Amino acid sequence: MAIKRLREEQETNTARADRLTALPEDLQFRILSSLETEHAFQTSLLSKTWSSKWTYVPVLNFSSYRFRKLNDFNKFVNAALSVPRSALLVKLSFTRGGTCSAKILKTVFDYAFKEGAEELDANIIRARKDTSWPNMSHASWDSLKSLKLGSLEPMCCSFFVGPRSGSFKNLTSLHLKRVIITDLDPFSGFPALKKLKLVCCHLQTDGNTLSVHALHLLELTIVYYNKYVNRCNLTTPNLEYFEFRGNNFPRFEITLGLPVLDTVIIEYNGLCPKLKERTLFDDLMMVFKVLCNVKSLTIYSSVVLLLSLFLKELENRCSPFRDLKTLEVDFSLFYQQKLFEGDCKSLGEAFRDVFDVKRYLLRKSPGAKCTMIYPGAQNAQSLHSPCSNAHKYDCRPFNTIRL
Repeated sequence: MAIKRLREEQETNTARADRLTALPEDLQFRILSSLETEHAFQTSLLSKTWSSKWTYVPVLNFSSYRFRKLNDFNKFVNAALSVPRSALLVKLSFTRGGTCSAKILKTVFDYAFKEGAEELDANIIRARKDTSWPNMSHASWDSLKSLKLGSLEPMCCSFFVGPRSGSFKNLTSLHLKRVIITDLDPFSGFPALKKLKLVCCHLQTDGNTLSVHALHLLELTIVYYNKYVNRCNLTTPNLEYFEFRGNNFPRFEITLGLPVLDTVIIEYNGLCPKLKERTLFDDLMMVFKVLCNVKSLTIYSSVVLLLSLFLKELENRCSPFRDLKTLEVDFSLFYQQKLFEGDCKSLGEAFRDVFDVKRYLLRKSPGAKCTMIYPGAQNAQSLHSPCSNAHKYDCRPFNTIRL
């Protein structure tokens, strides 16, 4: 019976392979590209004709969350990466739960390098013993254009330390999550870098200083929740987009200015004791001053609440923003954070403070378009721009909100 069942399965597989082979070749590759990598790999068992067709798929996506056992996932990755490819590899993604060995990480990185991958995306929980990403600085990654590394526990990156001699000369996008940064000049080895995103990275530099020296950088995102960035040195004269979310406001030192800065997003996500409110406010004012030529500004409710503690002072302050075109006030996270000591403001009280905050921010840009995102709202709602006579019209949208 077992032999009969095996023969029936072989006949079924042969029939399926024959039907697939009859399809146009471009349609075959389109079908393979739509499959998960493990399913595409399994088509190699259909017949000799299909044994290597899956190696034409330009994107490989390895994820342990589709496997019941991590050992089975490891075996699959090793088996798939041992097969020579028939076409160029565009992107390799590797996601693994549990504790990941340095050996399999090295296998993945070496394969991406050997096959000339343009994009490499690796995301793990933690590494075993050696808490470092594989050393990539010994080779020239001319093909690599996008690199994304992420983990739930801090990991070192050896290619941020010491001379890099142009190993990543074509890299344009770099996304790091929980990477330990020890070098005072970690990004100068990426001469073509245009997009940089740092999420919960650990600074081990003098004075917790973050330096970004990237002459062609267009977009910079910095997100910190548990660690402080005390100082940011930016040499980014082509920066157009800047997003900062953190539990403090660092001192910025700008070299070569920010002449083309267009979009800025600012969120405060720390817990500020009453004795530090004044310091935090002054630091925010310094950030505003540095970013004064921005065209589109988004601030979250936490920033509004901080500014509302000093409304009387804002009445006598001159706004640093000379030419704002749009202002967005985002209250979508209002109920998720308790940021300041004492009684929390109600949503209605916070909304009333928005008018005074907006009046300050747009003092030099009365024609700016203003929008607001309410908690749970799908889309921003207009605050009746232009903002001249703001005190007269701004209350109207809030009358329709169910508080």
